[in-house]
Amino acid sequence: MEKLSALKEKTKAKVIEILGDTHFQSRIISIGITVGSEIEVIQNYKKQPVLIYCRNTAIAVNKKEADKIMMEIL
Repeated sequence: MEKLSALKEKTKAKVIEILGDTHFQSRIISIGITVGSEIEVIQNYKKQPVLIYCRNTAIAVNKKEADKIMMEIL
């Protein structure tokens, strides 16, 4: 398992676990990032949000939030 924030560009992975309080979890789920969904990292620069492709949508997740999303590389 790796954090979403640690994945490199063009990496495909599956969401294994979403850590954090219930408010954070419900917000992440509401934008389409759910346990079991597959994502592809589009862009991951040092001090910018992680840009991912999930469910036919591009989503930007800030680094602090990306640290709470645990992934399994496919």
